[in-house]
Amino acid sequence: MPESSDVVVLEIPARIADMAFRIAVPPDWTSHDLPAQDTDFSAPATFCPVLLVAAPWAAVVLTVAVRPGFEDGTLQDWSLFLLDSQGIQPTAFGPATIGNVQGLAGVGRQQQDDTWFVMRFAFFEDGGRLVHLGLLAPEAISAPLEDVWQTALQRFVLERPQGQSVPLGPGMGISPPPVAVAPPADAEDVVPDSIPAVSPETGSHAIAAPPMQFTESEFGYYAKSDDAATLDPEHPTNARLRDQGVGFVPNVLATDAAAKTATLGAGAIRATIRVAFGWHVNDDGRRTLLLDPDGKIQISLHIVQTDGRQVDQMLDDLQDEARQSYASPEFQRLEDQGMWALAVRNIEANSEPIEQLHMLAPWANESAMLRARVTADPPSMRFAVNYAGLIVKSVEYGNQ
Repeated sequence: MPESSDVVVLEIPARIADMAFRIAVPPDWTSHDLPAQDTDFSAPATFCPVLLVAAPWAAVVLTVAVRPGFEDGTLQDWSLFLLDSQGIQPTAFGPATIGNVQGLAGVGRQQQDDTWFVMRFAFFEDGGRLVHLGLLAPEAISAPLEDVWQTALQRFVLERPQGQSVPLGPGMGISPPPVAVAPPADAEDVVPDSIPAVSPETGSHAIAAPPMQFTESEFGYYAKSDDAATLDPEHPTNARLRDQGVGFVPNVLATDAAAKTATLGAGAIRATIRVAFGWHVNDDGRRTLLLDPDGKIQISLHIVQTDGRQVDQMLDDLQDEARQSYASPEFQRLEDQGMWALAVRNIEANSEPIEQLHMLAPWANESAMLRARVTADPPSMRFAVNYAGLIVKSVEYGNQ
């Protein structure tokens, strides 16, 4: 949590419904006066704003608003309805501590004209009052604002809490209704020169001896470091990817230092995923890309529309694409625990031998499938495929 010199604590008197509170914001942000007015709550998505604080350097706004709660349902039901009414597509949210109250918090995306915005949001109910906190920012500059948001939530104090009267609901790993996303071209992903595009093989040995306390069925086995530093948006590699227009680091929702794993909101596939520490993760809205810091492995996740095709037909199409892209590819098809795969061997990239494995797994509904494309050099392939399989099995779509 930032020291007091890094923030200023605003004391907001009750403007409506005895809603007095304190909240911490950056010292150079401006608190705007709100006009006195009677709010008509007959429209279910209408809130009365009680705080509006804006950054001085961009279209970034922190808000707090309140309205009467609804007659029935859970806080999760209310939150999903309100997010949908504003066109916000949540990647994930769940139970959260908001200062001295309990509620739900998460992250979503909203399109305004041709610009995508990231909305960090939190909801809680207290004494029949429904309160919403939000931090809205353009997607391109959103990642560094996580500290501002976490500080606002942690330092929030409701002055006169009246007690929760509505259940939270399940509230874990929720994502929005599926959105039609065109699959990206099957060409190799564009990455900086320092992390060359490579591909994989099935049936070889792991590239490094992992810690003995983990097995191949645990994420920690695949960790390349002991911390989540590679998921920092300002890590040099991530900053270079961002500056090259490749994409952004997904929001980190949770970390587990003992297991060496992190849970991320993967916007491209509208889900949460787990990853091992030490890997770079990038999301451009079309695909979620994991990069081995040693430059030997890529794992790309994206949504493929079925267009009425069966799995075998989709694998046929992938095989045809490989024949067009490589001189003499060799193929093998696999199926295991509800996942289907096409292994592609005897291929090269930049005159170096590589291998690929295309995994298909069920998506949030039958209109599409989740595709994981694993690319690695042959000695790294078994390690890469096993890791990709764990990631795919960790995917959580929540209630649709």
